[in-house]
Amino acid sequence: MKLKPILLVLMAVVLLLSGCGAAKEPGTVGANGEKVVIRMANLVSADNFLNIGYEKFKEVAERESNGQIEVQIYSNGTLTPSEDIEYEMLQTGVLNVVTNAGFIVGANAQIPAFNIFDVPFLFENEEEMYELIDGEYGELLKKSLEEKSNAYYLGTFSIGSFAIANNKKSVRTPADLKGLKIRSTTTPLQASTIAAMGANPTPISYGEIFTSLQQGTIDGVQTTTPLIFADKFYEVSNHLTLTRHFPLPHILMVNKTFYDSLTDELKAAVDKAAEEQVQYARQLATEAEKNAIEKMKADGVDVVELTPEELELFKEAVQPAIDKNIDKVGEKNYQKALELLGKN
Repeated sequence: MKLKPILLVLMAVVLLLSGCGAAKEPGTVGANGEKVVIRMANLVSADNFLNIGYEKFKEVAERESNGQIEVQIYSNGTLTPSEDIEYEMLQTGVLNVVTNAGFIVGANAQIPAFNIFDVPFLFENEEEMYELIDGEYGELLKKSLEEKSNAYYLGTFSIGSFAIANNKKSVRTPADLKGLKIRSTTTPLQASTIAAMGANPTPISYGEIFTSLQQGTIDGVQTTTPLIFADKFYEVSNHLTLTRHFPLPHILMVNKTFYDSLTDELKAAVDKAAEEQVQYARQLATEAEKNAIEKMKADGVDVVELTPEELELFKEAVQPAIDKNIDKVGEKNYQKALELLGKN
């Protein structure tokens, strides 16, 4: 186990020495018809819908460049053990294209605007989120990322909406969560939200969730429905409440130095690949969420769909968490989002 981080660092060094991080003159890479390698990485298995979206990028980029671009995908955490390191590898050019959760980008690039996705119950559904990010607010994200990092913003897609799984009891109201230890990230809005609902937010690494549920270190987890299904958390926490309090958007980014070095023709191929990946990934996420719920129900999981009245209790409960942490988003950004969504 101790060797894995060392091997990852060695792999990164090898990739850098092979030239993927070397600066090139703007607009010159690919001008002589040479092969151009794009390295992508993620933490999921090859058959996970997130990685299938990566495969769409590969297919389109290689097709649109007439084979001049070769996309290499490192899935299942073979190159990076965390999204934070993945982000850093993108910045340095070890990786050329990645997707990261919105809160990961917000924290690492220090851009509060990306934390808008962690405001609980801001979006009624994913269509509302896409309405926001495909418009003026998305332009704000693009500009901020370009100014504060070595990356360009290529688009956003959801990988599902948050639910709460636990192994103690059926949860229909915030009062039902009282005293339960629910795994959460340390992200202020996410941790404060589950606390405001009545649970005890318990930060443990993602890779330890299953074992911690088995051993009773935690009683449950808040994450997306597709992840609860794919990582089999439902096998050790068979009560699932579909609160849908957060979406989990992934931000598609390309290393700025690498992108600027490409010829216009290859830039167009990357842009086309990104556009098709984003649209395809949005469809995959919708299908994955529906499939996850159906299969967990079939496996005997207690799946709770909240009534409008029950959902309102959760919305009321989390308002103090929003008030306390809105500075993490920025009051101006929050008000702008409300205005664009017609909710202020």
